[in-house]
Amino acid sequence: MAERLVLEAMAAVDGSLARWRAACDGLRDRDAFAATGVMGAYSDILPADALRDATTSMYAEIAHHLGWLELDRALTTAGLEQVGGLIGEWVTQDRTLPEVVETFGPPSLWIGGTNPYWPKTLAYTTADRNDDLICFHLWNTFANTAAQPGQRGVHPKPVLLAVRHRPGNFPDSFSFTPEGLRRRPTSDQRSPLRSTIWIFHGDRARHASGVFDTLDAALAWAAEHQVTGILTEYAYDAAISEGRFTPSRGHHGTADHVGTFSPGLRHLHLASGHPDE
Repeated sequence: MAERLVLEAMAAVDGSLARWRAACDGLRDRDAFAATGVMGAYSDILPADALRDATTSMYAEIAHHLGWLELDRALTTAGLEQVGGLIGEWVTQDRTLPEVVETFGPPSLWIGGTNPYWPKTLAYTTADRNDDLICFHLWNTFANTAAQPGQRGVHPKPVLLAVRHRPGNFPDSFSFTPEGLRRRPTSDQRSPLRSTIWIFHGDRARHASGVFDTLDAALAWAAEHQVTGILTEYAYDAAISEGRFTPSRGHHGTADHVGTFSPGLRHLHLASGHPDE
């Protein structure tokens, strides 16, 4: 929403409001704009933690077409064609962030931080505003490295999940790595009705010190700060809908009960930022 508001205001000032609205209509025509916006369209493609930067890349592409995007590196037309030509075969293997940069060079636009625990999107394009962006969507590998013996303290390398590089219909514009196919959300993971949060409570702490909308975000934060304590999933409605709690008494579902409800969902004991084995 923030990107839409800012860009629409820029379009009004720039005298490009009609072009901006046409670009937004184009997102809908390509199935790149769902009931929950661009983020909703991407929720069929990427894990929840990777949606923010991926969504930004779509609005960055519109900004590029409108001539507003300042590139860190502009490729030549031949260079962009070379990037696009390599992707199909290149993503048949799992790839990491260093491999992306080594193979394709520094990106035209880096979306997201440099912290290896967080997702990011690297985009490549030319200075020609008519050219689209080729976007490499990367996700942190904490979920893979944390459970393996001897991996504590090892900084993961962000892995490539998907590349948006084809024109036309949005769902058909991606090529996936094997890891991207494994991590592609299932229908229940995409459901907007499931709304839980994860709360971290440190050992010997009186109050919680972190609240997260997904487990992966919580684990990434815990690993970054090497905290010790309990990570717990909370949501009364989710506990009922998933059959983890069945109201059976008269006071169940009342304001007092919901306000003091013990989660009854998943919880993890963390030691120095990692699940305690």
